[in-house]
Amino acid sequence: MPQGQELEDRVRRVDPDRALCARFLPDTVQPAVFGLIAFHDELVRALAPARSAAVAGPMAGFVRLQWWRDVLEGTRAPDHEVAPPIISALRNGTFQPDTLLRVIDAREAELAPKADVCIWRNMMRNGAGALQRAVGEALGIEDEALLDRIEAAGAAYGAGAMARHWPRMQQSGRYLFPGDEAALIKEGHAFLVEADVRSLPRNARLAALSAVLAARDLGRDSRQAGLPRGVGDRLAVMVAALKVG
Repeated sequence: MPQGQELEDRVRRVDPDRALCARFLPDTVQPAVFGLIAFHDELVRALAPARSAAVAGPMAGFVRLQWWRDVLEGTRAPDHEVAPPIISALRNGTFQPDTLLRVIDAREAELAPKADVCIWRNMMRNGAGALQRAVGEALGIEDEALLDRIEAAGAAYGAGAMARHWPRMQQSGRYLFPGDEAALIKEGHAFLVEADVRSLPRNARLAALSAVLAARDLGRDSRQAGLPRGVGDRLAVMVAALKVG
């Protein structure tokens, strides 16, 4: 089972953006959030075989996602290195079970794509949005209106990441926004407006740090596709976090 620094190092490799934002959270919640990000990476990895019909088709992905659903619902033993930390966080109330189940819902929706913007919006809220909502839960936020806005910030980050890597994602086999790049960016900005991060209270702004990267990605679209994040992006997150403090 990956522990402490080992888990953090893994998350930094597979999801450097969310790992960067997590570094500014209180030490008391960082381990749970790094476990959350690792859990999300496992769900994304579960989709990989499903992208090639010659290998297995979407059913293989559904089976893997159902395994995780069973683990969260307590009907299957958590015999995966990432599962015990997530189960522990659920048992102590760090995350709400329904929130993490929504993340699985989003990945299942990705396996059965439909060219409908409303379905896409719901997928973004359940996926990147619910993941960000879980960070808010870890910080002890219980106000539903605040959690909804944190969720919108996460959805904005998901839309921004999709816009940032638009050309590459078109070749990846993953479910994309059912429209052109300009329309995708417009949807991402709508999520940012809904989040209205600047007016959030301190701990909620800390939970919504990914909105900083969302705004930057949506402002420059796919011109950055395939390139690593620059110092400017990292500094922007750092400055936003310091302002919260």
